[in-house]
Amino acid sequence: MALFTVAAHTAGHNDGFIRYNTETKELQLMLHDEEKEKEAREFLTKVHPWHRYVTLSQYETVNAAATDNLETLKLALGYIWLPLGVHIDWSRPVEDM
Repeated sequence: MALFTVAAHTAGHNDGFIRYNTETKELQLMLHDEEKEKEAREFLTKVHPWHRYVTLSQYETVNAAATDNLETLKLALGYIWLPLGVHIDWSRPVEDM
């Protein structure tokens, strides 16, 4: 089982994580806020147009759900802070919960 886990937090120092199983494509959210978890799950499982940069100044548009694959999930995590206020902390290690 290959798991990708990244630290995430919302308002009020509400630390948690987002975990993705690359084999089963299962998404686990632990944001300590039921409403934010629901919003984030909906955001990450619906199909959206994502801009994936192919050079420093050019991008291609990819229409996919973030949970389709790990590459798209990472792309979507770069966007999630704007509509939902869920901040991804790529540098902080995640304690197993």
